Amino acid sequence: MRTLTRRARRLSAQVRRNPNGIYWACVVGIVIWAFFRAYGIDTDAPPIQLQPFLGVLSLTAVNLAIRNWASARRDHGGIATRVYYGLGWLFVSMDLICIALGLRFSGGLHSAIWVVAFVVLAGETLLENRTEATITRSGACLALFLGTVPSPSTRPDWSAYVLEMFVRMGLLLSVSSVVRRLRERSEQVSVELANLKSELGLAEQRSSLSREIHDGVGNSLAAAVLHLELAARVREKADPADASIVVLKDEAQALREAMQQVRDWTFFNRPWSTEVSLAAEAERLSRRTGLPITTVGSELLNGLPEQIRLTVLRVAQEGLTNAAKHAATATHATATLTRASKTLTLTLHDDGPGFDVEAHGTGIGLATMRERAEGLGGELQIESGPGAGTKITLRLPLR
Repeated sequence: MRTLTRRARRLSAQVRRNPNGIYWACVVGIVIWAFFRAYGIDTDAPPIQLQPFLGVLSLTAVNLAIRNWASARRDHGGIATRVYYGLGWLFVSMDLICIALGLRFSGGLHSAIWVVAFVVLAGETLLENRTEATITRSGACLALFLGTVPSPSTRPDWSAYVLEMFVRMGLLLSVSSVVRRLRERSEQVSVELANLKSELGLAEQRSSLSREIHDGVGNSLAAAVLHLELAARVREKADPADASIVVLKDEAQALREAMQQVRDWTFFNRPWSTEVSLAAEAERLSRRTGLPITTVGSELLNGLPEQIRLTVLRVAQEGLTNAAKHAATATHATATLTRASKTLTLTLHDDGPGFDVEAHGTGIGLATMRERAEGLGGELQIESGPGAGTKITLRLPLR
């Protein structure tokens, strides 16, 4: 008794460790069932053709042994890997063939082996994709039919047979559908958990980064704002008509806005308000840099998703700032928005000296603009050349 108990425990552990172990449990169950049938249990059922039936069980055992061997060593390369991934359909086909033959040699509809079709179908449906699961489902129904269809010489009751097969195949398909739904739900839950873990990790990184920004950059910006405001007040007392006073105040306001962005990052709010219009941002940049900037179609951003508005504003900010900073001889810049049915286009153009895109088109600012565009499925095109000015075109898809 103790020996049987230990073996049962080992079998249970094998089933838990290896998905194919459940098939071994089915084989053991079939052997026990056949043993009792051979000793006269259920004498009204058709007799088992013992020798062919034992041959089918041997074929099943060999198939399972090879499958378990390949499954246990599939990640180590070599012949086991090729067998597991190259002959997967052969293993399933042999399972279904053994079910059909086992039914044929053990009483057809009166055999308990048809229940094994549930196990095989449930296991393969759980592990395969939708197309492969559909093929396996059809194969299981075919195996059930071939293993139970009576020969015409026995004069069967075809109406009863069709009704019985209708019920059994319906049960097979139902089990397969339920298992498939369970798998899809499990995959959905796994994806949701992975997203939550990713968001949690990102939140922790942002929390750490925000502290560093607040304590370092935020304090430096606050000090710079105080110095600029102090300088503006000193100049204003000395000469109220001094034109540099306006510049100092604008720079102090710009740094104050940057400091607000730092605070926003610190408290996980929006890093830059997308409620600012393209025209207002261009006007602010023009006032700060002294470069005249004209905007066209700024109102087209209204009603668009926040990510699109933020990308357009950030690209415009970077492109126009570069025009004022690098194109010292530029006299004018334009920012034009156009919107088609499925595309939003931002065009930035200045009449500066231009530059060689091949040699200087890989800076951090330009790379960041490209990354923003590609992150939304769009594209960024830069056209420039010595003496030809610079044209930047951003195209974003609207879904």
